[in-house]
Amino acid sequence: MPDMSTAPVLYSFRRCPYAMRARLALVASQTECVVREIRLAAKPEAMLAASPKGTVPVLVLPDNIVLDESLDIMRWAESVRSSVYE
Repeated sequence: MPDMSTAPVLYSFRRCPYAMRARLALVASQTECVVREIRLAAKPEAMLAASPKGTVPVLVLPDNIVLDESLDIMRWAESVRSSVYE
């Protein structure tokens, strides 16, 4: 289990195709993160504070950088994977 104080946090919704591809990219890059499944009818305040637009996926990095587009999350995951294997 990832250390919750240093691991990225992914806010996700299991049936959202964009969140699915973000989760897949994180798994493929072997990036440990804390996944917080949300209910769209009851979005958590922490997620809305990180990304006021209120859509998933939202990835909050340990340095408080927020990625709230699946393509950006995929690119970030690939960069993490590349840096590990270089």
